[in-house]
Amino acid sequence: CKHHLACFRANEEIAQVRSKAKSETAALQATLRKEQMRIQSLERSLEQKTKENDELTKICDDLILKMEKN
Repeated sequence: CKHHLACFRANEEIAQVRSKAKSETAALQATLRKEQMRIQSLERSLEQKTKENDELTKICDDLILKMEKN
């Protein structure tokens, strides 16, 4: 009987540990998805800023060329 009770308690504890691990895993996966979305947003923003910088550099280069001609 003692052995049966010990097994029951051990199984209960294992179930609790598994449940906690499952919850922690779900929370970590949600955090990971959120960070992946943030990274994608930052990458799009960086791409846009790079395009804007390229355009501004071209405008500046054109203006410098015009100034040098005069």
